Amino acid sequence: MQQKLTWTHYLVFGISLCFLLSLSGCSEKASELKLDVDLIYVNETNYSIQYYELVNNQQRLLFELAPSSQKKVEIRTSGGSDNLTLVNCCNGVLGDYQGENSILISYNNNRCLTYTNGQGSTTGNITSYESRVISNRYYEFLYRFTEAEYNLATNCN
Repeated sequence: MQQKLTWTHYLVFGISLCFLLSLSGCSEKASELKLDVDLIYVNETNYSIQYYELVNNQQRLLFELAPSSQKKVEIRTSGGSDNLTLVNCCNGVLGDYQGENSILISYNNNRCLTYTNGQGSTTGNITSYESRVISNRYYEFLYRFTEAEYNLATNCN
């Protein structure tokens, strides 16, 4: 009987110790810094937009926008330096989302605008976006597709 009571005490002590150790990990500082970015694409045209990354002559649809609509892309990641700013935070995040390859913007599937390897692309350069700080390490970038950009498009082949 005494041995059974001793084993019961050790069991309760062991379970309590495991529980306390599991809780102590919750208060540790995260080893990696989080980075939150919202990309907002606004279609100010009267045309449907399909936005593609071109990889080895294959189209990978990233998003579609109906006329006069918008799309929000929420990116939740970690990394970067301790001293992020609007200027240095997010070109890599943008490249990770839309790729570092060529971009094709299709309007109503009949007019296209292609940026080869990102050259000349306004959507591929974070400085072309309206930007604001939401909070520490949380940024918002807004890009507007306009009639002026539509006018640069040519007939799709």
